[in-house]
Amino acid sequence: MTNQHSSRAQVGLAAFLALLALAAAAACAQAQHTGHSSVSGISPDTLATAPTRPSRPVSDSALVADSLLVLCKPHMSHSIDAYSTCIGDGIASLSSAGNIALAMGTLDYVVHSDPSLVLLGHPLAHALGYAVRSTPATATRLLSQCDDRYQSGCYHGILQRYFDARIGMPIAQSVLLAPCDGLRGTREQFRLFDCLHGTGHGLMMYHHYDANASLKDCDRLAADWDQRSCYSGVFMEHNMGARMQTFGDGAFGMHRHSMPAPSVVLYRANDLHYPCDATPARYRRECYELQADLILPAVKQDYRKAGQVCDAAGAPDLVRACYVGLGRNASGAAAFQYAGIRKRCDLASPMGMPFCYQGAVRHLAYAPSELPRGVAFCKSLPQGEARSRCWDGVGLQVGGFFTDLASRQRACQSDSAADVAACAQGAGIEASAQAR
Repeated sequence: MTNQHSSRAQVGLAAFLALLALAAAAACAQAQHTGHSSVSGISPDTLATAPTRPSRPVSDSALVADSLLVLCKPHMSHSIDAYSTCIGDGIASLSSAGNIALAMGTLDYVVHSDPSLVLLGHPLAHALGYAVRSTPATATRLLSQCDDRYQSGCYHGILQRYFDARIGMPIAQSVLLAPCDGLRGTREQFRLFDCLHGTGHGLMMYHHYDANASLKDCDRLAADWDQRSCYSGVFMEHNMGARMQTFGDGAFGMHRHSMPAPSVVLYRANDLHYPCDATPARYRRECYELQADLILPAVKQDYRKAGQVCDAAGAPDLVRACYVGLGRNASGAAAFQYAGIRKRCDLASPMGMPFCYQGAVRHLAYAPSELPRGVAFCKSLPQGEARSRCWDGVGLQVGGFFTDLASRQRACQSDSAADVAACAQGAGIEASAQAR
């Protein structure tokens, strides 16, 4: 290391430590992993807000990331949780001070510098989002400083904090709608989906992991698409709580927020279809799309056994939804590597395997910026039903990303007419053309 670089790093480290101390005084970063009592103790959290204008440029990201890694790497000798918690507290200190884009940029550099953190990108993004205090007047502006990197964890975290801070107070309709309504009317609707999905996460915080109460609040949203986007956040949060509570997943790895109370039953060892089989029919599809999050740890990550559980889901659409969730998990477990996805999905039943691939590609192409990764995966598969379902999955993502027909058509381009047709069907291109 040159003297110039060493001096630069020391200055960056000093600045970073000062910022970290400032955030600790505000008690924002710690609230996300010490329970609801910490959040309720933050004086006027429902009225105060993080600054809506950043004070530091994104160009500082590399310098801050270098300093953060120097500070946190000694924690590796304790555990990956200790190391990642240090990283999470650091980037949370940036976002709580209004520097959300800088925090996201720092996270990028950290993950690219240390591949051991790649699978923690989403919870780390959750952490920096949860550190942001927002009000109905500022939520949209603060959300707009996030982006879709790391499966949109930043959006989800901000919405969790927004609702968590309102525990004990009624949620007025204006408060429920304020964060997401400001995101309507753009050509790309993915940010709106992320906001509505994050609302589901946040409602579970507000209702202390009562899924039924949270789903009822989702039903207060105007459109069916809005409601179902919210349902997905509710069930994802339910499963995160169940995994913390039952399988001992680290509180950091499961998004660094408060644990569900021991009295709240989120998992039944003798019924791997719970809570889906105890949920009204309207909500079951979204529930089963996420049920593999509980099935897989219960069967010790045996994808063949997990597929057998999915096969017993009942109605064909619920079986398919369960396999979609199995594919999403296969993508995550394989760290987005195609061979690992194929190894897991190929253990599914003949009926379920194509939908496993559909779920995998929807995880690979979770956000617009990740669409090329999903397309490349589908192109790597041989011709057949699995490839068709893969392209249909790309289309489903495309339909969620873009509202206009031309953008959907461009996103579904391929050398194969069969690929284009499957993608177009998933994206609803023909239906959109007929409606026009």
